[in-house]
Amino acid sequence: MKLTKGLAILCVALVLVSLFVAGFLGQENITLPAHVPTFNQAYQGASGYWGDCGMGTNGCPDNVDVAGCLITSFAMVLGYYDVSLSIPRAASCTGEARSGMDPGILNDWLKTHGGYGRCGSDTGSCCLEWTHLPPQVSVTQYVNRSERGIDSTAERVIDQSLRQGYPVICGVNWGGYCHGSTTQNEDCHWVVITGKFGATYTIIDPYNRDTTDPAGVSTTLDKGTFGEYTIDRYVVVSGVAPSSHLANLHLSLSFSPSGLIGVGALQVRSLTITGVEPTTQLLLYARVIGPHGKVTYAYYRSVTDTKLHYAHEKRSLYPIPRSFSDGIFVLNRQTTAGEEPGTWTWEVWAEESARPGEPHGYEIAAYTIRSSGAQAGSGIAIALVLAIFIAGLIYVSILLR
Repeated sequence: MKLTKGLAILCVALVLVSLFVAGFLGQENITLPAHVPTFNQAYQGASGYWGDCGMGTNGCPDNVDVAGCLITSFAMVLGYYDVSLSIPRAASCTGEARSGMDPGILNDWLKTHGGYGRCGSDTGSCCLEWTHLPPQVSVTQYVNRSERGIDSTAERVIDQSLRQGYPVICGVNWGGYCHGSTTQNEDCHWVVITGKFGATYTIIDPYNRDTTDPAGVSTTLDKGTFGEYTIDRYVVVSGVAPSSHLANLHLSLSFSPSGLIGVGALQVRSLTITGVEPTTQLLLYARVIGPHGKVTYAYYRSVTDTKLHYAHEKRSLYPIPRSFSDGIFVLNRQTTAGEEPGTWTWEVWAEESARPGEPHGYEIAAYTIRSSGAQAGSGIAIALVLAIFIAGLIYVSILLR
């Protein structure tokens, strides 16, 4: 009797262990096809630091080390997609021109590209403008409906995104309030999901308490820097697939004249397209950033229109998808008489009509319109030189007499 009871207990134990092992083995492990660079928002090292850099515009009091988890997460994902940005010295937190991708470069780029807006009653413009991210990526936002764990829809969307090679940025909480000084209890922190391991997800936490380490913390969702994380909002960040047949597409902007030009000059703006398949239907985009960060999209009202118009919302250059062949296309010929003095930045890219939201062939170019003061100063200088020259001639003629 005792032997039978012991065997029964053993059988039950074996069944339970088998179910546990089968459940664990049945979990799908997912990894992204490429490495995601890791950044620490609090990094304050001697070279290339960004933790002390101010965020936002219009007097925003935040610094990257305290409030930069979201832009640090995006810097990691943009680095994953091999997006490189260039920052001139005048716009750089470090006082030096920089290029590449890290939280400092992205923060400076957002400041000069309308990337920050006002949120709630906060001082200044401190909140990320989702529509003003670099155009090489597109974002789709979702909400996790479960207060603990992940609901089935969220799990399905996240898993499918990871299988497609798209990282997922998540707003998370870890129970109670975010911090002792606030009543916020959702989207307390932002992390990057890089894969799935068993019943949890692998993440990069952008907050590393070691401020001398530029890297974030590679861990899992249940073992974040601040504890076990629960997802609130999650954002699928899609970009160009390396195997895309548009991988060889290249766009190039040119302005004639270029560089520093005068007010009222006639300028020809052209776009060169190479590496495109003539049968592919494309949507072209031309985004224009004015001297003070105002963003508009250039477009034609019809396929036969030759005059550019400008809209605040995202709009393709042509109203319908169309095919292109390699060559040079004149965007427009226009005088700069009505344009504000300062630097004008143009960005162009293409999206396949069958896969909108995935930019290809991104290119950026700029020109600067001289201010009237600069022109006046130049005129005064020329007049002064002429006056000195004439006076010299008169003086020489008097001496000869």
